[in-house]
Amino acid sequence: MRRTPHYRGYDEALADADALLASGYDRQANWSLGQVCRHLAGTMEKSLDGFPDRASWLFRFAARTFVLPSILKHRQLNRRFPAPTYLLPPDGEDDRAGLEAMRSAVARMKAHTGELQSHPVFGQLTSSQWQELHLWHSEHHLSYLVPKKTAKTLRPD
Repeated sequence: MRRTPHYRGYDEALADADALLASGYDRQANWSLGQVCRHLAGTMEKSLDGFPDRASWLFRFAARTFVLPSILKHRQLNRRFPAPTYLLPPDGEDDRAGLEAMRSAVARMKAHTGELQSHPVFGQLTSSQWQELHLWHSEHHLSYLVPKKTAKTLRPD
């Protein structure tokens, strides 16, 4: 069953990913922890460095008007949208390597003080909106990874 994490900051998202790495996890979708973290890192990096394309003006208008407000309120969407090819993680991405890529991207996000790039669907966002979008995006993808339950060790009396 899918989880419903809610992160108030980047460190909470990283702590959840660290916990998944430590405990192991069951997938509720296709991507591993390493792939999820690599994808999240790529999106964060593009918000700093720029995206190679953007959606049509009509799609951007509709998404900004009807979808973005729900995302900024951290509402879980049950629809899945395909990632652009430039943000698809490689098959077999190592969990630890993907997590380190995410950790590096988070460090860049936290250190950045200037304006961020325009989102290819939602357009120009404030730094605060970008953070909420990245946190929601992390919640969305990490919600499909469920920590393995550890068996309780029975002690003899």
